[in-house]
Amino acid sequence: MRSAALFSLICASLAPSAIALRYGEMCDATPIYTASWEYNDSCENIYLFCDPATYTCNYRNCTNTDYVKGWSPQVRPFPQRCTGDTFCPDDNSKCTPKVAIGQKCEMQRDDECTGTNSICLNATCFVKAAPLGGNCGMDTTMYSTMDREGNEVQQLIIRDNCTTGTYCVNDACTKAKDLGAECQQDRECLSEYCSADLTCVNGPDVFHTVPAWLWGVLGTAVVLFVLLILTVLWFLHRYQSKKENAQRLKFFGDNEEFAKYAMLENDDDDPLLVSQQRPGMDSRTSIYLQTPDYDESHNLTRKSWRNSSSALRSTTASPRASTIFGRGSPTPEPRQ
Repeated sequence: MRSAALFSLICASLAPSAIALRYGEMCDATPIYTASWEYNDSCENIYLFCDPATYTCNYRNCTNTDYVKGWSPQVRPFPQRCTGDTFCPDDNSKCTPKVAIGQKCEMQRDDECTGTNSICLNATCFVKAAPLGGNCGMDTTMYSTMDREGNEVQQLIIRDNCTTGTYCVNDACTKAKDLGAECQQDRECLSEYCSADLTCVNGPDVFHTVPAWLWGVLGTAVVLFVLLILTVLWFLHRYQSKKENAQRLKFFGDNEEFAKYAMLENDDDDPLLVSQQRPGMDSRTSIYLQTPDYDESHNLTRKSWRNSSSALRSTTASPRASTIFGRGSPTPEPRQ
């Protein structure tokens, strides 16, 4: 029976003409489904569908996907996607309101039925809510696809309207099988995944629960890592501070030494200033802090002192200068 149905589907897929029709030409509105249940019609054109109201080829106005193979936006704008309480039928004619439970739907088109837990079985909308032990219905579909080597692969899909954790057997919902049990279909397993070895296993996309102790270890590792980083930064800060303090002490110590040597040099070079120095003032007991312009200012000071000393010597040697500087004091008498 199934072989005959598959043969009829293959023959139907080869029946239409290989020549694509154009917009407005007459066509046969009977849908054509290939062995993979992909919709087609007699228009044989990616941009057209056979309108059953006029039996002519008309432009497609909706789509179920964001990509249509072979569609060129330069030829015709990409059709819209249906949202909300509407759906796009297989012929891509236009967005259509969803059908109620018990109404007709296209093959395997659960999205055409109203509600959040509906299912399309045998071209009729049902609610997927049959309880354990309750009556149920199911449909069987044979799909044909190609593998990577290009070989045809057939797959039998059985669907039912039983609740989650159960599946339909002999028109009654029975409990699904645990991990490791033998299976034929995904619907027979609690994990909803039947492996190639015909055994119920967890699917590749199943979320794995992380145990509490592992979360504790992870949190402890993060805290220890943060503390380690802070400790290393603290030691680096102390090392840098000690290094900068040593540089400061050396800087001010060198300034004091330079100031002492500078004052001693000035005292040795200028005897006049030494004689006029106040009692109790010793240049060796004075401390000067060096600034960035210390060398320049020190040289200028030495030049000014030398100029003033030369002027004093010249005025002392001149009688007029001696008279001027000697006003108010008796002139010493020459010795006899």
